[in-house]
Amino acid sequence: MYIINFNFIKPINEVNEFTDSHRAYVSKQYESGTFIMGGPKNPRTGGIVIANVNSEKEIRAILDQDPLIVKGVAEYSLNEFNLVMSAPHLASYIH
Repeated sequence: MYIINFNFIKPINEVNEFTDSHRAYVSKQYESGTFIMGGPKNPRTGGIVIANVNSEKEIRAILDQDPLIVKGVAEYSLNEFNLVMSAPHLASYIH
């Protein structure tokens, strides 16, 4: 399980040019179950996503195709963690 921390590295008006394509891309990740939850930071300087993947290599391959990364308007960092507790409706993610 990974926490993805997106940070915008270009002005928000440049980021906004790719927001629709980014959301379309990440929607596919949610539909497949790879991304569990996420959204923009407040203030809007990037976003946070929780991802359910087996390896850092796998998540980097997904993220490196995200339009915000491809277009160079955002960067990301990863934090891997082992899920041991959750709300009851998320218990299926505990390994």
